Amino acid sequence: MKLSCGLAVYNVKEKYLRACIESIMKQLTDETELLLIDDCSTDNSGEVCKEYAAKDTRVRYINMGKNGGLSAVRNRTISEAQGKWIFFADGDDIPSEHFVETALRFSGADYDIIIHNRAIFSGEKTGEEEKCSITALTELPAEASRDISLSCLCLKPLDTEKIPLGKDAYYHAAWGALYRRDFLLENNLTFPLGQKKAQDSVFNTKAYFAAKKIGYLPYKMYYYRKDMQGITQRYNADFTVVANSLIGHHFDCIKTLYNSDPEVLKAYKSNRMISLTIDSMRLNLFHPNNPKSRKERKKEFCDFINTEPYKSAIAEFDLKGCDWWGWRLPILYAQKKKFAMLDIIFKHDSIFRLLGGVTSRINKLTR
Repeated sequence: MKLSCGLAVYNVKEKYLRACIESIMKQLTDETELLLIDDCSTDNSGEVCKEYAAKDTRVRYINMGKNGGLSAVRNRTISEAQGKWIFFADGDDIPSEHFVETALRFSGADYDIIIHNRAIFSGEKTGEEEKCSITALTELPAEASRDISLSCLCLKPLDTEKIPLGKDAYYHAAWGALYRRDFLLENNLTFPLGQKKAQDSVFNTKAYFAAKKIGYLPYKMYYYRKDMQGITQRYNADFTVVANSLIGHHFDCIKTLYNSDPEVLKAYKSNRMISLTIDSMRLNLFHPNNPKSRKERKKEFCDFINTEPYKSAIAEFDLKGCDWWGWRLPILYAQKKKFAMLDIIFKHDSIFRLLGGVTSRINKLTR
């Protein structure tokens, strides 16, 4: 067995789930398998998976027994996979129609991880795909392991002149690469159980740090479905609690992998912490579906921006050095404790964009 594709399934819209499964099943060979891992769905997702598994012995349906979250599903994929290479996919996305053929072409490569490109779409995937014409992988330089690990950890942009990855490579996500199964087992690489957000960032921080050889395939192997009702957009009442848990995992990585390097801590605070600060405001405190009163939300906002490590990340953020209004504008108002302005911009996207454009121009003129 050369390739195992592990599909994470939990209450996926039926038409999306069927589209994903069918796109992979069309490509299966005797050297590939599809694992449909159901995290105890409460809708008919499990029945849909069973239906397809009954049609093809290369498709296995696995029920988790109890709901354990995405990390548990990913870890089950690692333990159940029989292929040399593992590919992680989500049930509402679609791998390329040439994914299996292309992966098998490079299955004999002696890499630990192979990063590939991805595309983003919404609604229905349209258009024809060209077959992959690439015959050899690009071997990334030795320093890529540490640099990509740090990028997964801190959200620090890569120096693409040094690490030749294209703009469509998305190594932060588990579905952004192929992983050699023995490499994962030898390094005891698993996803953090119980973590509800950004599990991949913890896993990939460790995986890329451990990788001795990384290849790059500049071909779109995965099509990510952008869902405006998805977890990255909808109201999340416990987002800050989840973010705090993630920070704990990240700090553990900084300590164990990077010996609490002050430069790594600085990069983490000025990038990842700012991202988590903004998402806490966007998906919780100022989300349009937050049912709490204005008074309650204002108190929570004040408590939030005065709690470490958010407090120091907000205070120390380099506003003048940041060109992107998506970060600059919310942190500017957070520093000034402008609850009303933040309430407006997070609830009215057009105002957010208008103010963002203005602040970007002012920032450039005052430099």
